[in-house]
Amino acid sequence: MVKPQAAPVLEKVFSRIGKPDPAPFRADPFQSDALQAIQRTDCLVTAPTGAGKTWIAEKAIQSIYEKGGRCWYASPLKALTNSKRTEFGETFGDENVGILTGDTKENSDAPIIVGTTEILRNKLYEAMHSGEDLDYDLVILDEAHFLGDEDRGVVWEEIMIYLPTRINMLMLSATIGNSREIAEWLSSLRNKECVVIKDSERD
Repeated sequence: MVKPQAAPVLEKVFSRIGKPDPAPFRADPFQSDALQAIQRTDCLVTAPTGAGKTWIAEKAIQSIYEKGGRCWYASPLKALTNSKRTEFGETFGDENVGILTGDTKENSDAPIIVGTTEILRNKLYEAMHSGEDLDYDLVILDEAHFLGDEDRGVVWEEIMIYLPTRINMLMLSATIGNSREIAEWLSSLRNKECVVIKDSERD
């Protein structure tokens, strides 16, 4: 049996190939800009899938969590909600993360809640009807392009309309094309700046 062999001229080249030395993580400029913006006001981030939007969300949550505040991460899909619940549980500890969907209700008093967008809207309604303030300090709307969905977009609209202005809102999407118009509408609606952060390149 003949074993494959590299040409002698290539052996030196192959010998230099290896695993690169580990390097500390460095945030991309759009990530740093978004994180700075969400500390003070609303922020809409548009970046390709895989560009690092979740890192922004995690760091924004961490900032609130370390101050003793509460966060809600809203997703339109139950599968994505379950995935984020597991991911955030690994980062912040399972005891600090709860999940609320139409099918699942676990650890609902946790400082970090991952839930479907419809459940967040329902929580807003309940707070309004009871005259109470929504007990969160940051709301993250993942897949924010659902705002334009013919059937479900009204849920996103109602959250944006009724969410107390003291609660900063971080919106994440890979596909929003009219981000400036949305930000202007949101700014006029909530009487606070909505910063648009765009990243057009995928790592």
